[in-house]
Amino acid sequence: MNQLSAIVLCLSLSFSAAGSAKQATAVEQATAVLKSGDTELAIELLKKQENDPQAMLQLAKIYIASDLDEAEDWIEKAAEKQTDNAEIHYWRGRIMGSQAQNSVFSALSYAGKSLDSFTLAVELKPDSVLYRNALMQFHLQAPGIAGGDVEIAKQQVLRITELDVKAGLKAEIDYAFAEDDELAAQQLLNDAMLAYEDIPDFYFDAGMIQQRQENYSKAFEYFTQAISKKAEDERSVKAKYSAFYQLGKTSVLSEQNIETGISALQEYVANYPDLEGLAPIPWAQFRLANLLALNGQKPEAKNLYQELLESSLQDVAKGAKKALKKM
Repeated sequence: MNQLSAIVLCLSLSFSAAGSAKQATAVEQATAVLKSGDTELAIELLKKQENDPQAMLQLAKIYIASDLDEAEDWIEKAAEKQTDNAEIHYWRGRIMGSQAQNSVFSALSYAGKSLDSFTLAVELKPDSVLYRNALMQFHLQAPGIAGGDVEIAKQQVLRITELDVKAGLKAEIDYAFAEDDELAAQQLLNDAMLAYEDIPDFYFDAGMIQQRQENYSKAFEYFTQAISKKAEDERSVKAKYSAFYQLGKTSVLSEQNIETGISALQEYVANYPDLEGLAPIPWAQFRLANLLALNGQKPEAKNLYQELLESSLQDVAKGAKKALKKM
């Protein structure tokens, strides 16, 4: 029995032992392999499902971090195969949006595809806060020539608030900042931290604002508060672990609180919750190697950089190679 067959058999047995009501699909097996850390094997399994749009979607999600052209190819195949799938159109919107940001001559074309996809995702699943937020963010960030429209963005803010009060407050804050109404945005954020003082969500948002403004000591303060809070739902878990990552990144940017940053990134890597939108583990490892080097732990940093040379994330691999040359 070859390695691929053995792993698939083990996965099938594990699904059965867990009491699954139905046999695990090939896509579920591949997803389990991906979560175990074997990306190449997961890709191999998914590519065998030539006519399965869910396999195509998973491949697009895998490639979005390392090869946008490949991600585009797979999401287009998925969208052609299953035209009424809101999740596929949402991811198509994200991929086309990333392509627009990285393109010069085709930026407007990609932006149009991104807008069409987010709009269709919302039409197909109008009660999705995630899809409406993506559509809102597009209209806030894209210039008018690319389809951005602040009035449509405001409509999405109102609809998100109707669906989820907490998410609506976050959308209001984003809208105010996008409109350069910093006074209103800061007041909304302060109110949110008071209203939701037991969860990390808005402390993380406050930290990100301070980090972008290079107020690193204040960013440390907010991120530290965020990681101390309880996270009882997926959104809060994402905010808490994002705060661990950004605390480490802020240590790199400021070259301060190095040991705290190291601990934060070690926690992130060790207990990564595998949620959409979190920074990939290789990026956390790269930041960690940066901090180890700054802390005088050169052998540990060098070993980590060496491992990252094989990363599928090209920017991480290039950064590790450059760092090793300096060492």
